Amino acid sequence: MNRKIILLVDDDYDDAEFFRWAMEGTEETFSVKFVDSGDAALHLLSELDSLPDLIILDAGMPKMNGWELLKHIKLDLRFANVPIIMMATSARIQGIEQADSLGAQAYIVKPSDFYQLKSIMEQLCVGIQTNLDATLETLRSTLPESIYTFNHIQ
Repeated sequence: MNRKIILLVDDDYDDAEFFRWAMEGTEETFSVKFVDSGDAALHLLSELDSLPDLIILDAGMPKMNGWELLKHIKLDLRFANVPIIMMATSARIQGIEQADSLGAQAYIVKPSDFYQLKSIMEQLCVGIQTNLDATLETLRSTLPESIYTFNHIQ
């Protein structure tokens, strides 16, 4: 069975550890690739044999931030149908609008509660295997102050 690939790009070591813990137990179904910068993400994407099934980008990274990385990825036609979710620590309207205008599928405010993060990641994993759009809409209705979805034709 081919494992689904999730690429997480986040420069914050603690946040990356939370994601690792949240994904524990999914190793048979998911291969989670962690990189800590936009440059490392572009390098990894150029070397992967298979496209990721989901890319999660931290908005606030040094050098190349998540917005710049999103632009680079969206310019590459190989990744046109790969869903990308932006994550940030705040629900600033400018960030949400920028994620939408750059083609992200959703914007998620990073939960400070580990169990909420684990629940979100579990639901995203189900969505990757079934219907990510429907899963994101369910998450949005459950956590309207933390999950913002956009209607982009994939």
